[in-house]
Amino acid sequence: PVVFLVGLTGCVDSQPIVSDYNGASVKIQTDMFTSKADEKTQAEADRICGKSGKHAEYASSRSPKDYVYEHLYLCL
Repeated sequence: PVVFLVGLTGCVDSQPIVSDYNGASVKIQTDMFTSKADEKTQAEADRICGKSGKHAEYASSRSPKDYVYEHLYLCL
């Protein structure tokens, strides 16, 4: 059963989640299978920063806890 569940996790298309936004930066969370910032995280950061007429610039990534990655973008 465990092998079956692990096999299914590769089929799940996870969506980036905004975990924090303060007007100057935005943090986007992804699951443990998406450790690198990619087009989806960039697009979500651009969408959020774009609400204030700014664009998102990637700054860093970290894994704070619970198998999640957090990607920081600056709104410039």
